[in-house]
Amino acid sequence: MLNKTLKAINKNLLLIFFFLFFTNYVSNFSRNESTLVNYYLNNKILFIIFLINAIFYIFLVLVIKECLKMKSNSLTLVYFFSSYFIFDFFFLSILKQSSFHLSFTIVSIIWIFLIFTKSINKFNYLLFPFYAIIYIVNNTFFTSFSKNTEYVQLNTDVPIQWLGMSSKIYNYNYYELFTNNLIDGHGLLLSHFQSVIFKINFLGQDFEFVRLNANLLLIFSFLLFFDLNISKKDSMLLCLIFTFLILNSDWLTYLFIDSLMLEGIVSLFFASVLLNIKNLQASNLNFKSSYFFMIFACLYLSKQFISLLVLLIFLFIFIKYKNLNVITGLSVISLDLFYKKLYTPSVNGFEYSQGLNYIDLFKDLFLLEDLEFSNVINILNQLFIDKPISLLLLVYFALHLNNYFRYKNPTISNIIFFTILTNIIFIFILYIAWWKNFGIQSSFRYILNTLHLIIIGIAMNLQSSTEEIEPTKF
Repeated sequence: MLNKTLKAINKNLLLIFFFLFFTNYVSNFSRNESTLVNYYLNNKILFIIFLINAIFYIFLVLVIKECLKMKSNSLTLVYFFSSYFIFDFFFLSILKQSSFHLSFTIVSIIWIFLIFTKSINKFNYLLFPFYAIIYIVNNTFFTSFSKNTEYVQLNTDVPIQWLGMSSKIYNYNYYELFTNNLIDGHGLLLSHFQSVIFKINFLGQDFEFVRLNANLLLIFSFLLFFDLNISKKDSMLLCLIFTFLILNSDWLTYLFIDSLMLEGIVSLFFASVLLNIKNLQASNLNFKSSYFFMIFACLYLSKQFISLLVLLIFLFIFIKYKNLNVITGLSVISLDLFYKKLYTPSVNGFEYSQGLNYIDLFKDLFLLEDLEFSNVINILNQLFIDKPISLLLLVYFALHLNNYFRYKNPTISNIIFFTILTNIIFIFILYIAWWKNFGIQSSFRYILNTLHLIIIGIAMNLQSSTEEIEPTKF
């Protein structure tokens, strides 16, 4: 009887989550006066334009996916946006006197050429008149989009840091921000993304924060959920769960889909790349696999902890599977270190870790000396403030551990699990050994860097428990 009950819960867990989050959202809606939903209810024409832009990007992804013969919609999106960064990154020395507009134009021409030469379906050529419509409509209503009269800035990092960083790339170039970074040593991939999506959507306008660009991350997340090897119904439920989870909290909405904050981008990109890692493994040197690890390595230039996780995953794959394609990814990391030595020799590492003695840190951790263990409770208290996120995380760990001991979990599911777990361990170490009296509220944001992974991890574990599938081999 108990087993039947547990199986029934497993089978309908996503539906249960949907009803919980939807009910919670509806009950809170009347109390939220500055929500994103209210913004579009009061600006219906802007919502229609948002939908048109969303359809354009879905069409763009499908066209490029066909041209590149890819299997994943979300990874196609990551490839597309990262291509602009890859170009600026590798040609940093050559492009340092050139404008961002020039490098953007060159990469865009390459994409246009690729679509014209690789498209099998002539229907794909409609992408270009579609973009012309997007260009006209977006620029016509640019003033309306940029007003933001009722918009509330919930974090001072945006006007002080992220707006300035994206503006520098957009108004000058990648080299300008690299050599005059507002946060010493911080990766620039995500700020570069902000510049690129603004350039595509509002070509010809001066850079500023436009809610439309950030809001599209919600649609981009849907691409990830439909990449999963689950039923269309479950993929749709994941989209609805994620939507109501995010919209139910003004803070989560702000972080993920309604600001220049970086959590939504890094969480999505990291989850997409990690999910597809099994499809682009090759024992011998292979162009597709090498390029994949090059894109993966770009996430090293995103946010703290994600950078370290990327490096650890690379080392794991190289040591365990002898995959030589990882070397292309490591070359990106090495080139970034070379650039920093060449162009910013006075910068001593990442700003937030300056003054850190790693030998003393490891010594304290090993001997359990000079550690602020009370911060473990403080971090958990920060996490439990957001009960839906806490519930998702607890359910994820319970599902995975149950499947780990009862079934043969797929390898990729285990990699996702240890990635999420390692991220949390790093957060605890940071706050008990280094940031003992600094920014404990930010610990919640660092956990959210893997939110997309947590959500797809739940879906994958539910699929494993119902099918008892064999492990996926690399």
